Amino acid sequence: MNKRTFLILCLLLTIGISYAAAYEAKKRAGEYEVEIRIDKNPPVVGENNLKIEIKDPAGRPITDSRVLVNYYMPPMPRMAPMNYRTDARLKGEHYRATMRLIMAGPWYIVVIITREGKTSTAKFTIDAR
Repeated sequence: MNKRTFLILCLLLTIGISYAAAYEAKKRAGEYEVEIRIDKNPPVVGENNLKIEIKDPAGRPITDSRVLVNYYMPPMPRMAPMNYRTDARLKGEHYRATMRLIMAGPWYIVVIITREGKTSTAKFTIDAR
């Protein structure tokens, strides 16, 4: 293998590894810590799988809540609103949802947690490609 082939192979491997990692972000929602993971990094136009972990102040997973995901694109002139909602379903100690992003650009994700009659929200910003 010559030097040029080796460098190209290293470059492709580096790019592949950087795209293989999931997008991750953490925010607070009231007393809870909310972590989201999107299976694609960067998120893409089309289907993106979302994993949501919610922890109490002691770091224990919260599994007895209703979790709603509201995702939307900021308003743009002469365009219809792009605002979508989906329920996140509990799988083990985390929640899962699927977002279908219809356009590249900035999107807001609002995780709405309802537990024991109280509602908390965490807002994330992503850039779909």
